[in-house]
Parts: sequence; structure tokens; C-alpha cells
Amino acid sequence: MSLDSEQLAAFRYQLLSLRTAHEGWEASRHLVDEMHLPATMQQLVDAAVKSSLPTPVKHMIGKVLGHATVRRVKDLPGEELRQLTGLPPTKAVRALCLLFDLTSSAYKTPNLSSADVERTVREHPNPFDLLLVSDVASLLDLGAGDLSFADELVLHYGGKLSEKGTPFVLHCLDRLRPNSQLGGPLHPDPPRLDRLRSQKNVQFRYLRDRDMFDLSDLDHARSIARRYAIATCWAPATPTFAYEPSRLAASIIQDDLRQTKGAFRQVQAEGEPALEVRHRDRTLLFPPWKFDIRGPLALLQLVAMRGSLCVLGAVDSQVFWEILVQLIEDPRARPPDRLLTPSVLSESLGTVYQHLDNLPIGSSLDLSDVTELRHEFPAVLAQYPKPFHFRYVVVRHGAIFPGIPASSTARAFQHMAEESPPWFLTLVPEVTPES
Repeated sequence: MSLDSEQLAAFRYQLLSLRTAHEGWEASRHLVDEMHLPATMQQLVDAAVKSSLPTPVKHMIGKVLGHATVRRVKDLPGEELRQLTGLPPTKAVRALCLLFDLTSSAYKTPNLSSADVERTVREHPNPFDLLLVSDVASLLDLGAGDLSFADELVLHYGGKLSEKGTPFVLHCLDRLRPNSQLGGPLHPDPPRLDRLRSQKNVQFRYLRDRDMFDLSDLDHARSIARRYAIATCWAPATPTFAYEPSRLAASIIQDDLRQTKGAFRQVQAEGEPALEVRHRDRTLLFPPWKFDIRGPLALLQLVAMRGSLCVLGAVDSQVFWEILVQLIEDPRARPPDRLLTPSVLSESLGTVYQHLDNLPIGSSLDLSDVTELRHEFPAVLAQYPKPFHFRYVVVRHGAIFPGIPASSTARAFQHMAEESPPWFLTLVPEVTPES
């Protein structure tokens, strides 16, 4: 049964549309790497047979893909794929993967109970070692910035996971626009980006211009996993997470911002929306959302819903204390409409504050040893309406720790004489993953 020119043209147009518009295009990249390509080819043949495509199209796909022994990209039947799809061989296979929705099964949910995760974290000083014992080695890095943490993580775990034959799913999100003149050093340099993309055993995705609290379209397109072994955020943004809106009136937050940061307003900077801040005798420009306040509850719920284990690194003091008071069961830890100055913290937290304030750099503390963990957190994100809580929380004082990958921001703290040492939080959520 032959494929006529009209059917061929329609099929090519369908593939081209997917190639240019489908959110899952980047997610298809790993399906053509050396580890996955042979299985991908068989899956495509099987999917074509079961599809609702015109019979001549299905026959042609089977003819092109079903009779080739493919172990690497160079083994692909290039000329036949070009005639069928109008695309170069690798892009042709990736487009077919999108057509048959192979990317939807690319990101599996780890089969980890909260008890398993807690046991692993208790046994391993390095929380990222969960990647080595999880059935799915996956990590979501929120606010990934210059990708320095991702780079260190791959250096530390890429080889070990490759030896085990376990693919490493590494997804990084950042809100900075690719060509923005704002954000400066937070943009990744091209060599680092190329290095991460070229790792054979790493299913790496870098999603820019993405608000971490607005992932519904990526979920709908199945371009990211519903849940990862680990969700992490390095240097949670100040002031975004430095004030909890459910605890502090908006007027108090705005007054404190102006007093501590300076006068600010929305402007256009070389045709780009920006936030102008007049701090002392300087005028500074930031991305327009720099002073958007979300609060620690939103961050805690996001990482709890996305990760079987949550890690927050290089957390500055103001953000840390706002997060910390949310983790405690006693509501007196969260005094309404009072900024968390040392005197207020001492008053509201009592001995808990003393324990943490005196925690030496490099040391850790099981938070449940000094206070009762909060039983239930309110759901503040519309996408996740169910309450949640953490069964285990470890607090460490410091920016970097031996053997633990870190971001460039964390490493920069050791050179910031005027900044107080940051904090490192490891949290195990007790939550039923979404289907």
C-alpha cells in the first residue's frame, strides 16, 4: 500500500508542528541517546501499529524503522527518515516520539515511602545520596540560576549512576529570561550549559523564563515529572520568601521593604520591564518580579509536592527564620504582624531559638529534638489543594559541607564578611503523591 503525496505532506506538516510547538521537545532529547535509542525505535514501531494514523503512514513507519538495527544515531536510516518526515534523522525520531507521546513515560515517579526516605537521610550525612538508592534518580532544581549546583551534582553523581545503569533525570527551572540584561551572573555560561546537555547518562532539561509556581502547562504537556526523588532550591530569593503574607500585613511588608531596601518602582530598562531600587546612594535594576512576595509557606508546599525529599541550601538568615517558624507546631512561634527580630524570635521561640542561635557552623540539629513539628500546613497553592506536613527536618548551620554539592551562591558566602552564615534544611514530606 503506497503513501500518496497528499498523505505524506499532511504527515510531515503534523510532525513539523510538533517539532516547533510541543512543550515536550526538550524532553525527547534523551530518547535518542545511546542508552535509550534501541528501545525507542522498538517503542515507535509498536506505537505506530496501535495508532490511528492512516494505514499507509503506519506501514511506511514500520518499513523505515522496523528493519533497521539501530544502536547509535549513526545507525539510523537517515535518507528514509528524511523522505518520510522531511526532517534530519535525529529530529525525525524525536518528532515521532512526540507524535506517539513517548515522552509521557519518560519521567517516572519514584517508588519511595516517606519512611524509606527518612531512613536513608538518617543513614547518609549527604542528603543527595538518596539519588543512589532511589529506584528513580531524579532531581528538580528550582531557581537554578547559573546551573553551578547542577554542574557539581552531575560531577558528583553522574559517573556513579552511569555505572549502575541508572539514568539521571535532572531538571532545572529559572525565572530569568534567556536574553535579559538583568540578573547578570545568574545566567549560566554557554560552556556549562553545553557540558550538561552533552552528558550521556543525564536527562537534563533547563527551563528558562519559568515561574516555579506556574508549572501547569508543563505538567499538562508531561514535560516535567509530577514528582522527583529530590526537589531543591538554593538561596531562596530575598525578599520573595523573607516575609510570610499570612503572618504579616501587606503594609508592614511594604514599609519594611522600603526601609531596608530603599524606594522602588517598576520601570523600563532598554525596552525590558525592570524593578528600579534606590538603595542608599545607588540606583539598582532587578527583574520586575524581584519584590514579589510569596512567602515560605508557598515554597514549602511546592517542594513538598514535587520532591520525596526536599533540600533548601544557602538560606539567608531572614528567609531561614521565616521558614523555621512555619515548621513548628506551637502557633506562638508565628506572632502576627511582628517582624522576626532577634528579640521577637527569642520571645516567641524561647529555648528553640537558643539552640539554633548557638548552633556551631558545620553542625546539624534534628528539629524534632527541640520542638514539636507542625502537624498540618495549610494549602496555599491552588494547584495543590491538599494539606501537607514534614515528618523529619534537619537544620544545618553553614553554606557548604564536605562532600555535598553546592551552588556558587553557597560558595560565595565564605567570602561575604558582612553576611551572617546561611542555613541548610533537609525536609522529608509526608504527603501522598499526585497521580
